[in-house]
Amino acid sequence: MMKLLLLLLLATTSLSAAADGLLLDLIVPPGQKDRFQHAEFSCWIADTTRPLKAVIIHQHGCTNAAPDKHPPITEDWHWRALARKHDCALLVPMYHVAGNCDEWNDPDSGSERALMTALADFAERSGRPEMKSVPWVLWGHSGGSSWSAQMIVRHPGRVLAASFRGGCHKQFGDAAFRARFSTVARELPLLFVWGKRETVPTSSHHVSWAPMNTMFQDLRSQGGKVCRVIDPRSEHGCDDSRLMSLSFFDVVLSGDVRPGTFGDIASLEIRSANDDATAKEPGFAWMPNAAFAKLWHEFSEKGSLRPSVGPTKAPELTISVNEKGQKVLSWSLVPEISGGVRALRLYRDGMLWKDLGLKPTDFLATSADSAPASLRSTRLIDDSAEAHTYSMSFLDAAGNESPSGKAASIP
Repeated sequence: MMKLLLLLLLATTSLSAAADGLLLDLIVPPGQKDRFQHAEFSCWIADTTRPLKAVIIHQHGCTNAAPDKHPPITEDWHWRALARKHDCALLVPMYHVAGNCDEWNDPDSGSERALMTALADFAERSGRPEMKSVPWVLWGHSGGSSWSAQMIVRHPGRVLAASFRGGCHKQFGDAAFRARFSTVARELPLLFVWGKRETVPTSSHHVSWAPMNTMFQDLRSQGGKVCRVIDPRSEHGCDDSRLMSLSFFDVVLSGDVRPGTFGDIASLEIRSANDDATAKEPGFAWMPNAAFAKLWHEFSEKGSLRPSVGPTKAPELTISVNEKGQKVLSWSLVPEISGGVRALRLYRDGMLWKDLGLKPTDFLATSADSAPASLRSTRLIDDSAEAHTYSMSFLDAAGNESPSGKAASIP
């Protein structure tokens, strides 16, 4: 009886209007044949008055049903910037299991059903019925990559682009699956991101290295649109690789794919060619366009991107007074896709007051691609009794500072 009451409780939903866009939450209990314990879904839409063009599904790995440690990217300014620019919904599933990863990352275990349930629920509550039918953009990490690869095969033609951060060793290690995947994904823009330390046999994640390369070579020998990038600073963690994934999705969603540019995966040399031999050369990574190829070269060498042009949009800062009479500062911001967010700077009376940022050696994201703790704040309380004027800016990955937002104060 207690378990039944718990499942009924898990089936409740919540709706909240975030300061920036609309944020929806849903908890889906398992069905009779499902293997997960329960599934939490979070969805963000920038503007519900505009039709949705796609749903970006950000699927975590096997050990990440931990929102406190790795909160969903529906509240991440960087991912929101991508979704906002292209009229996409951001959707994050988080599956809780009692045992192994296959209790959710096999779509037959119930995760596919839960996703469809969430899409229908969010479509109704957001007033955007097209959410149930628009294409998907899939991002997966580790076990999430395995899930994404299977969903591409199960829903041919439904996916616009996909980025895999590690994983897929069972799928890409199976010749029969590779044959099915090649058939449906040959023309699909794909990005494979692996860490350099995963290439070492002593890595616990080395198991996916050979299968990934085999899948990459299979696709490229057939002229497949697949790019491979190795993060020189990382093992299996996501770290700064979001700079590549978001930039890749930005190109595809912008419709700026211009075939004919390739990257030599051995020398990192960028090549331009339109002949059939190059188009099917397994030693060359496919590039969506020449601009992305430059980012690929930079990231492959440095493990990050350092844009020369900084953020162009100033953050929006508002102030209110809570029931204790304290001043509450709240903000929203829109970073550039190629630069993301490295620090938040709050100024009081024209002087730097709070610097919420990362250490020089810190990555832009956690191992599971959530924003680091120091960058998750969306509000701050100033309990000083004096009247002050406040303003705000933020820094990108290279330390470029955004324009300062309009000064705010309590009337």
